[in-house]
Amino acid sequence: MTKFFRIAAFVFATTGWLQTLAHGQTVSLDFLTKPTLVECEPESAEPCFRMKFDFVDAAGRPVNVQLPSAEELASHVEVQIDGQAVKPFYAAAAAGNADQVRLPQTALLLFDVSGSMLKSDLDGQSRFDAAKGAAAEYLRNFSDGHDRVAIVPFDSHNVESTISAAHFVSTRAEAQAELDALPRPAVRNNTALYSAVRAAVAVLRQQHHPGDEPPHLLLLTDGANDVHPQSGDDQGLLAGSGGLGTAAAAVQQSGVDVLPIGLGNRQSIDEIAMTRLGTRPPLITFDVNDLRKAFQLVPLSQNGSLTVAVQAPESLGSRTLLAGRVVHFRAKVTLPDGSTQMENRQALWVAPPVATPSFEGEATEAEQRAFLGDARMGRGSLLLFLRPFFVFAGFAVLLAILWFGLPRLLWPERYDHRVARPVRPEYWPGAESPSHKEGHPGIRQAPPGFEAMARGGRAAIRNPEEHTIVQSITEFDPNKTRLS
Repeated sequence: MTKFFRIAAFVFATTGWLQTLAHGQTVSLDFLTKPTLVECEPESAEPCFRMKFDFVDAAGRPVNVQLPSAEELASHVEVQIDGQAVKPFYAAAAAGNADQVRLPQTALLLFDVSGSMLKSDLDGQSRFDAAKGAAAEYLRNFSDGHDRVAIVPFDSHNVESTISAAHFVSTRAEAQAELDALPRPAVRNNTALYSAVRAAVAVLRQQHHPGDEPPHLLLLTDGANDVHPQSGDDQGLLAGSGGLGTAAAAVQQSGVDVLPIGLGNRQSIDEIAMTRLGTRPPLITFDVNDLRKAFQLVPLSQNGSLTVAVQAPESLGSRTLLAGRVVHFRAKVTLPDGSTQMENRQALWVAPPVATPSFEGEATEAEQRAFLGDARMGRGSLLLFLRPFFVFAGFAVLLAILWFGLPRLLWPERYDHRVARPVRPEYWPGAESPSHKEGHPGIRQAPPGFEAMARGGRAAIRNPEEHTIVQSITEFDPNKTRLS
């Protein structure tokens, strides 16, 4: 009997352990790109947002999950835009291929070596040492002779020259040597964040080879752009909103995949600047494990990703309403088994500080078809269909008012046909004075020889011998006008 209970206990424990393994694997969404503002359709000015996700496990490695069918996928996705739940009108999953050969990768690890990186608040390590330890996670996936990497420090001195001289190596041993050779941060160093990012994407753009994956830039910093040329920093370093715009434009034009990593909290790091400088949502953490996951996210490819397009809610229904806004995005996907997968961290979309934002792209043909189909099925489909007719009718009414109503408002006497205009009785010599009846203006009499005929009557036909004699009027005053 005792042996039976031992076997039962062993089976029960094993079954529970297997169930724990089956259900303990945490799968979540991770942003492959930050949300982008796209034009839903050419004839519409309504803003839409596109974003891409991948499914990752607790260690940050991509995993395959069973998704709903393509027709039902959009209905199983929910996106929150500034806390407002929005259903996407388009969702599509790219088929992952485990047998696909990994393309060569080119990466640059940009380390902040300003004085604040010496703070020891990451599990007892300094921010600099924790960043170096996490970078080793990326080197574990490094393929000798296949990948290339450069590890470069930056602060506020010799920024352009240091980054331009980046040395790309193709073996893991050489990369580890570059990592070990990083200089220690110095207290006097500030952070030329904007200039460093601009210089780094320029270097990666030159290093990119056709046929390879887009180059990667991993930016590790713990603060905001802070330069003081008057205190010994480089002259001409980017600063202010203009400098941020210049660096962000350089990132967008370079085609480089930029992942900003902030070592600190959201109060000490300029999250808005990090968002504009990256192509992915920035990772801001004080946790060493999360920091290591960030380096494992670099090799993620677009295969197996989930692309979602949503229309902005009514409160953000035009680009004018988006001016100067910082929009927060959250997302979740409900799988066929009923489980809900949320993203690891929210993403931001940041508009220019003052100007109306421009579209960052156009919707694809499939997205446009889905948008139009969703509009037909939506509550406002009838209004959307009749809107062109309302616009045409409005212009027609406006034109009629300007053509018929405005002249009558400005010159009413010209359009009053009820009575003839009164004139002075002495205007026509020999004519009788106009009569006044019941207080109404008198009807002007016709001049001699122009009397009205009776209705239906015909004027007498003149003989050819008759002549028209024009006699001058002796009492005519040439200085007298009709209005005098």
